[in-house]
Amino acid sequence: MKYSLCADIMFVAVGEKGPIWSDTDGIIEAMKLAKKNGLTGIEMFGLEGRDLERIAAASRELGIEIRACVSAGAALLGNPDKTEELVSLFEQSVPKAKQIGCSNLILNAEEYARNLSSDEVIKVMEDALKRLAVIAEKEDVTILVEPVTGGFFTSSKQAFGLIEKVGSKNVKLLYDIFHFQNIEGQITETIKKNLNLIGDIHGAGAPMRAELTVGELDYAFILNTVKELGYEGNFCLEFFTFENRDMKVEASCKVLPA
Repeated sequence: MKYSLCADIMFVAVGEKGPIWSDTDGIIEAMKLAKKNGLTGIEMFGLEGRDLERIAAASRELGIEIRACVSAGAALLGNPDKTEELVSLFEQSVPKAKQIGCSNLILNAEEYARNLSSDEVIKVMEDALKRLAVIAEKEDVTILVEPVTGGFFTSSKQAFGLIEKVGSKNVKLLYDIFHFQNIEGQITETIKKNLNLIGDIHGAGAPMRAELTVGELDYAFILNTVKELGYEGNFCLEFFTFENRDMKVEASCKVLPA
């Protein structure tokens, strides 16, 4: 298993009008924090407004991979009026992701069509993902669909069912343990049943999205189980660190299986 941390979540600040996400300097600081703690990668949100040349150079210099990033238009998945825009924005994101050595692009469906039934939204997602899969297969990148707390997906069965319907090795589920603990629980059993459909795993303490050592989840047990299952993909630390960042990351890394 490979380990990384989410630069934007780790380095987010709180402003008067909401969250202030990391700039390029913050992304590079996240790489340094990852390296300091023996991690080999980071993940990041959007690519727009960031100096991709600097990020790529820092990645090479520090030996830290960019394991995943959020595609432009990520939230549009599941909205039939926005599918063409989603496809266009995804096509534009692919070369930017490749510029920083990233081959995994995240879609989160946060702006799905709320006026449609669940079955109708799933069909819209399926059709869009099949179109995007053609691009992903051609460009040798992977699409990661991420269900989130309070979003469209209400069960892992629903989410993994979508991935199966798309039927592409380049479309996988991003299984976020924090979010799925909020959605339904049953973490290790769900992973066991669906390991072949998982392209990335995220983790944070639940229910407060804190470090791995805080909350109701036993991450040492969960991650050792995942390792024993033969998972060789990425596990990303994705929790808030508004203070004592170094201490919280260090403590979380101690529960990661060698």
